Amino acid sequence: MVVQPLVTAFECTLPHIRVMKRKVVFLCGLLSMLTSLAQNPIPVQFDECIDLMAVVWRLSGAHEYNNMLDSHYLREIDAFFAPYKEHPVVQLARQYQQESDISYDAVASYGFHLLLTDDGTLMFNDRFSEGGDVSFDRWSAQQKTEFLEPLNDFYRTSHFHEWYLRQNERYENAKKAFHEINQKVDYDWFSNYFGTPCGSGTFRIVLSLLAGPHNYGCNAQLKNGGKLFSPVIGCCLFDPNGNCFFNENVVLPIVIHEFCHGYCNPLTDQFWPSMSQTAEKVFQQDARQLTQSAYGLAIVMMYETFVRVCVIRYMKTHNPQMDESELIRAEENQGFILVRTLCDKLKKYEQQRDTYATMGDFMPIYAQAVNDFDLEQYTKWQQEQSKLDASYKVNIPNGASDIPSGSFVLVIQFSKPMKGGIALGRGPSGTVFPTVVNYSWPDDRTLNVTLSLEPSHQYGFSVLGSLFFTKDGHDAGETTEITFTTGE
Repeated sequence: MVVQPLVTAFECTLPHIRVMKRKVVFLCGLLSMLTSLAQNPIPVQFDECIDLMAVVWRLSGAHEYNNMLDSHYLREIDAFFAPYKEHPVVQLARQYQQESDISYDAVASYGFHLLLTDDGTLMFNDRFSEGGDVSFDRWSAQQKTEFLEPLNDFYRTSHFHEWYLRQNERYENAKKAFHEINQKVDYDWFSNYFGTPCGSGTFRIVLSLLAGPHNYGCNAQLKNGGKLFSPVIGCCLFDPNGNCFFNENVVLPIVIHEFCHGYCNPLTDQFWPSMSQTAEKVFQQDARQLTQSAYGLAIVMMYETFVRVCVIRYMKTHNPQMDESELIRAEENQGFILVRTLCDKLKKYEQQRDTYATMGDFMPIYAQAVNDFDLEQYTKWQQEQSKLDASYKVNIPNGASDIPSGSFVLVIQFSKPMKGGIALGRGPSGTVFPTVVNYSWPDDRTLNVTLSLEPSHQYGFSVLGSLFFTKDGHDAGETTEITFTTGE
């Protein structure tokens, strides 16, 4: 599952039911902290099988497992496993990526469905029912079976378990770093809001530092009738000493987002026939942008739309003073143009819970709101809004050479007063994202970002205009990619 940032992201790509490909790296300062405290934070753990799959895909060269910022942790992994880059399971991973796009969440889901026996053998978890995880079902039956034997061989010959045990202190520190965020998630809200408990299933969070900026919503139907909701959170950063930490403004909405998928996706599936025709038309409006962000099907767009609307309602409920219009605008800029309409509709659901005890009861109204959406009118409105957006200039021209190494101040000048924050993304493939030391707004039209640059490097970044907001509620328009090289 892939998570796009709602409004904040810090070295992170925010969610989707299949894969998460958006290249958001740095966006903070737009949201207030969520302050509700959970009485019973859910378990947080690492999963050896999920990390095993991440290492295999990293060795295969898959970009989604190779696009995190440099750290001692990653250099240690690459050195330890370098002799196994051409192991048969790594070659098979490359083949699957090319032939059937087994990537992103499908990789994590395969590991999620594995069980490590006492004698160190990997096998499929017999607690899970067939067909309970759409991400896992992207693997064909043949692929699931034929991959297991070479994976077991890699696990043994690479001494993966030995490496994994070495990470114990690092992983324990990561769990401690995540603890405060976990305490602030209102887990009771999910069953109260959707009107449906998770049954005999359970919630848990799996941290995976190897997932880089990505986050995946793994879940499985249990044979006992319950369900296991288990998002994989990879959106972490490393300090100069190699310690992992999590940006609360980013990760808290991600956790909420991923758990919402467990409720929203089945409801969307159930009512898909009644709204699919309109949803397909809406999808075509921004199909290119959605597909580039890995939301390449209309039903996936609707999974994401429903989840993002629910996350906005969660945030507004827990922070009544928050201006939800920015959240809505950010989602519209990502191509989820139904969000505004459906946010208004869910407000009515919240006000009429005596009539609609569960979200399932309300879904006919929700589906009708989708079908009533006036795409032509929305397009006209969107065109008028874009005329009010800000423009900006960057003091590094695209393609610039001989930019001084060392400390360099990137200056972004806006045409209108802005609300602050920062939204930078990765540049084109093959470029290095520059190290951000700090940033400041000396005035409301000027953003200064202090970069630390190495000599003779090719750097790249993108200014995510649609995630910078003006004081009157608009944004800064299109994304601009910048590549440059530093002098010797």
